[in-house]
Amino acid sequence: MSFVLTIRLLATILPAFATVLTLLRLYYRWSRRHLGWDDAWATFGVICEVFLCAGAWTRSDTPATGPFHHSLHARVIGYYMLNVAFTCVLWASRMSILFSIIRLIPHLMAMRTHACISAVLFGMMWSALLIQKLVVCETNPAWKNSAGVQCVLGHAVAALELATDFIGDFILVVMPMRLLWRIKLSFGKKLLLQGIFSASMFTTIISIIHAVYVLGPDRNAEGIWAHVEASTALIVCNLAVLLTWFMRAMGHSEDSETGPYTAGTTGRGKISTLRFNRPSNAPIVLTALEGDRVTQAHTRNSFESTDRDGTPKGQEFLDGRSGKTATITLGGEAV
Repeated sequence: MSFVLTIRLLATILPAFATVLTLLRLYYRWSRRHLGWDDAWATFGVICEVFLCAGAWTRSDTPATGPFHHSLHARVIGYYMLNVAFTCVLWASRMSILFSIIRLIPHLMAMRTHACISAVLFGMMWSALLIQKLVVCETNPAWKNSAGVQCVLGHAVAALELATDFIGDFILVVMPMRLLWRIKLSFGKKLLLQGIFSASMFTTIISIIHAVYVLGPDRNAEGIWAHVEASTALIVCNLAVLLTWFMRAMGHSEDSETGPYTAGTTGRGKISTLRFNRPSNAPIVLTALEGDRVTQAHTRNSFESTDRDGTPKGQEFLDGRSGKTATITLGGEAV
């Protein structure tokens, strides 16, 4: 099989599969009225996948192969499309996972601030990679006249890609594990959730393989693994939502809790609790009495958050220790 056929198949089949999974995710979230910023990032990732696919086809479309018989200038534009879109798919997928985690974290926890700082860090690393790639390719423009029309990114880009990939995926694995460690769940369910969030490490493994080819002379293999890495990242960012859908379809409940009290969900409109102990402030209990609406808010040794279906975004409460009124935004389903 020729390289042109291989790259076109990969650039079409893998993004198509990732796009279908994302559309299923969006349908599930829309049907439950749980669309959020994590879904917006996943949608942006799909848009970037379209440009990645189009760039691969354009770059590989030589006057001899067709089907459009693009000029050299058009193929250079195609390379920039896929190069920029590759980075955007990766980081949009990571942003989607991070914002899914943020939806889990109550506003009262310092971990939410850390997650928001991580989002800013992700944006900075994303921008740094794009700028570095553009600078490297424009500083050495000889590749624009080569038969393969592919920029040699070199050691500096490979090193930065590896470093940022490791940092990003490490955050996406450690942060939810810290959160889940404080939630009282059955061992099997906790193991499942940890496995879902740890799936980001698959992207890291593939990024290492991709970086090896970035450092080497095989430009074809570099292009192939770039498509594999981008599609894997988008698939991974949808796993948590789709597995939740599957578990619901199989009749599993979504209860989770920590602390000395017990509560759970058996269906729509029931109480669902997430309890986190706060070392310095009196925590808040939000109790759902009827349907999906929060009807009580008071202080206690832990706080509970209801299922988000139909629940107002924010609920005011009075901190029993400080006497100050604050607002807690129910993050709803994280997955």
